[in-house]
Amino acid sequence: MRRRLQRGVAAITALLIVVVAAGAASMMLAQQAALLDQTLLVSSRAQAEIYAQAGLDWARGILLQDGRTTSVDSLDEGWARPIAAMPIERAVVAGDIADEQGKFNLNNVILQTRRSEADIKLLRQLLALAELSPDLAEAVVDWIDGDDDLTSGAGAESGYYLGLPRPYRAANAPMAQVDELYRVRGFDARAVAKLRPYVTALPARTAINPNTAPDLVIAAAFGVQRDVAVQLLGERAAKPFPTREAFISRAGQANLIAVNEFEVKSDWFFVRVQVAQDDVVVATESLVRREPAAGRGTSIIWRRPRY
Repeated sequence: MRRRLQRGVAAITALLIVVVAAGAASMMLAQQAALLDQTLLVSSRAQAEIYAQAGLDWARGILLQDGRTTSVDSLDEGWARPIAAMPIERAVVAGDIADEQGKFNLNNVILQTRRSEADIKLLRQLLALAELSPDLAEAVVDWIDGDDDLTSGAGAESGYYLGLPRPYRAANAPMAQVDELYRVRGFDARAVAKLRPYVTALPARTAINPNTAPDLVIAAAFGVQRDVAVQLLGERAAKPFPTREAFISRAGQANLIAVNEFEVKSDWFFVRVQVAQDDVVVATESLVRREPAAGRGTSIIWRRPRY
């Protein structure tokens, strides 16, 4: 009886050892599989980052080549055609280039150290066309100008921002990115979303390119309704304006007087690149400057991940 009991205990012990060993082996295999998956994920992300950088370099090359061969930038050129999905080994790359000079540069509202009334007028008209309060322009001016003096009751300087639940000071400097509008008095997510397609924030004073600007920007530049701008730009799809003078002459035929400068050649571009590899997606966006002198190269002003 005792021997049977001992054999039974030994069998149970052996069974328990097998169960524990099997559990440990299963855990080790699971950990190894997780580590392998993590290694593969890190490897895929690193490869996707390389492809994203290559995509940005490709965009810079396209812009450089275009600058060497043409004196006009328009939406029928190669750089303006987006890449929907280009397969590269295990990855798929997509991207596009946008002309930032087709938009109104918010930093233009200050000329050297003073208000630029013509540009402020344009911004007010653009805000109105976007169904926003034109008075928001005064808050933008106060955010960018170099002092803490209010431009008007609609403006806001550090005194206002320091009184918020989460206080901060007015920048009193040019905007680096359009996202700064979220910090400017009167701008909420809805207002920024409405205005974003038509404005940019560039570190140099820029003219508007009528060959790439949307009708709302052109309408604001001339102080007219959107439908008038649609008619004015209707012909550029078939034949882009070859010179600034040609566009101004065409506007003059319609009895329009602009409140801003125009140029048909652009120096500032926004580049988006997205790479999908395995289960990893990497997306970046960059502001690229093409040197005004043809053939002198391009430079990346900033680059950030896009979520």
